[in-house]
Amino acid sequence: MFSAELARQLNRMGWDLALCFQAPPPPLVEHFLLAPGNVSLAVMPRQLGMGWSNAREFLQLLWRHRPQVLIYHLGGVVRWWPLLGRLMSVRRSIYWDGTSRTASSYDYRASWRVRAVMSALSESVCASNFVKVCADREGIIPPEKSRVIYNAVDNSRNLSDGEAFRRRFEIPASRAIVLQISWLVPEKGIDIALRAAKQVLERRQDLQFVFCGDGASREEYQQLAVELGIAGHVTWTGQIEDLAASGAFRAAQIQIQCSQWHEAFCLAVAEGMSAGLPLVASRIGGLPELVEDGVNGFLVDPNSEVELANAILALAADHQLRLRMGAKGRERAAQYFDLVKNVALWVNVLLSK
Repeated sequence: MFSAELARQLNRMGWDLALCFQAPPPPLVEHFLLAPGNVSLAVMPRQLGMGWSNAREFLQLLWRHRPQVLIYHLGGVVRWWPLLGRLMSVRRSIYWDGTSRTASSYDYRASWRVRAVMSALSESVCASNFVKVCADREGIIPPEKSRVIYNAVDNSRNLSDGEAFRRRFEIPASRAIVLQISWLVPEKGIDIALRAAKQVLERRQDLQFVFCGDGASREEYQQLAVELGIAGHVTWTGQIEDLAASGAFRAAQIQIQCSQWHEAFCLAVAEGMSAGLPLVASRIGGLPELVEDGVNGFLVDPNSEVELANAILALAADHQLRLRMGAKGRERAAQYFDLVKNVALWVNVLLSK
């Protein structure tokens, strides 16, 4: 959605956009991305690493498209791309830093060799203030070369009715839905969520915990739900192609995000805010920049199932509180995380001299 909006705004200014993937995108995605009319798609399988084969593929890509501006992201900032781009007359090279951090990465500091390699980088755009603080500490890019532009969501999207979602996954109408959207991996704190769910369900039985997403640890978490005796109140949807169209947001009353690592941003939370859901999120990484504690949701210790359970119970017991926090979340999403507004900020960066 970001790429499509970027293409639309660039098109109005007479610019084209080439999008490079590691593998060809599915036909539905390809059709969506090509819709603005000024987009071409490319494939570069060897995007990771810094060997000769990577450099050769990248030079071929540059020769084919002859870009004036290069944006790259994922896989780390330290790449040959800015230097190779300069050799091929790329005017500006920009790194998009939306990388979540782990506790172990806090000790990283760039060597002079790394800084020399990255000297050709024109600028870095960080997905949150948290990311910029991390990047400034790491020292790969001088602080004056980086800025923050928040990731964003389409606040104008129509959300499908939630009844179809409930029917699809056989969720009783009498149960309020507590929703988490994420990969089913340890970094997302699914085990914490399940243990908190057990505490919540010991107090009240009218809730259903719904996990949208898939991942390597799904079977492990399904087994944990069985061991905790709460499997009947837990729904695993698997990967859903279009959450807004599925009715997931309209069906839910509360959204949680139990991240254990330092999230760079978290689009799922921004989408929930845009949909008017009150949030309960880990007090970690960039999440406190989305969820203002006590205003549009609650922040909790990422390792505390008790705090998580208490926050869920507080929201479940108070309909008016859910409405107030949901409304504040919509306002916050419109002010800070709007797709059209934030892509316009990107366009200013890309086309600046």
